[in-house]
Amino acid sequence: MRMPAVLTRHDLPVAELSALLLDGDAFPLDEAVIVVDEPDWPASRARALTGVLGPRLIAERDSALWVHGCLPHPPLTHTAALPRELRGLRLVPTPRVGVREVVISDAEVIELEGLRLTSPARTLLDLAQQPVLAPQVASGARRLAGSPGVTDAAVELLRSLGRVPGKARALRTIGEWSR
Repeated sequence: MRMPAVLTRHDLPVAELSALLLDGDAFPLDEAVIVVDEPDWPASRARALTGVLGPRLIAERDSALWVHGCLPHPPLTHTAALPRELRGLRLVPTPRVGVREVVISDAEVIELEGLRLTSPARTLLDLAQQPVLAPQVASGARRLAGSPGVTDAAVELLRSLGRVPGKARALRTIGEWSR
């Protein structure tokens, strides 16, 4: 049986993962490792992040931006959304993941390799609503805004939300990123 290209601590013990890294047979991909002959695609990044977030949380903001291929490195602290309907879910706190409760529709979430993450349009919208972004994240958001149809979909989604704090600023920011 062939081993998966992306391996997490759920697939092999940490010692075995470390040996793969030391032998040069794999390279680190967040908390996972990926074999050297496998490309670093969004699907690989999603598989690596699934081991961190699990099946219920939704990767968002800079974590989703990384999975979408717009950031070269994973964030030090991943950002995840907990849909409001899962409000009572007990989560084990971890310094690697920040979780916030959100209202989000199924249309704004995609699934890739078992990972739920915000769509490119929702990711762009969420980032545009943040008052301050690290330069690397802002650069990644510009790359995402340059993807076909993403900017229009994000603007349409933002306008459909009705009254939202910071809406005008977010629309301006999305416009600046798309230039």
